[in-house]
Amino acid sequence: MFLGVCVCVWGGGSHRVTPLYTVLFQSVVLPCQYNSVSTQTPVVQWVYKSYCRDRTRDSFNFPDSGAGGGYETAMTANYLDCADSSRTVRTVASMSGSSITLSEYYKSRDISIINKADLRIGEVQWGDSGVYICKVVISDDLEGQNEASVELLVLGKLPRLSQNACCEGVSFGKDLVTFAPTPSCLIDIH
Repeated sequence: MFLGVCVCVWGGGSHRVTPLYTVLFQSVVLPCQYNSVSTQTPVVQWVYKSYCRDRTRDSFNFPDSGAGGGYETAMTANYLDCADSSRTVRTVASMSGSSITLSEYYKSRDISIINKADLRIGEVQWGDSGVYICKVVISDDLEGQNEASVELLVLGKLPRLSQNACCEGVSFGKDLVTFAPTPSCLIDIH
């Protein structure tokens, strides 16, 4: 089985996931793709992990692309690397076949698993910022990676992309505004 989150990844020998940004009250789709030759029904589970430290300030100040890799490295170390016992960890949803189950915390929310394993969150809230882990288990396929993660940061307002911006996966739909900036993406919030 091969599992991957389709979000831009960069950085010297490390394979960290590029954050996915969205705007408060918009819908977002967190991608998760897998391949398997198995004919067994996969079980897909999405788990949420809060940041290790509060990122509210970052929700109003989009990272300055001029800071370079140092900012990204520091951000990862400061916000993502901590024991699960020191942050909130909860199952969001799971799917087996066509049956989707939301955990109690998310039952009143517009959340679903679409496409084969993508997590769709309708009207994101401040508390949705964090790391989401997609796990796919197929009983007779034990090869390869069975989980991948994506970082989601909910912004207070939509950034302006400069003329020279080179962001991958920019989507400005009626109900969906998400993007994954490349390292040289020039973004300005004013």
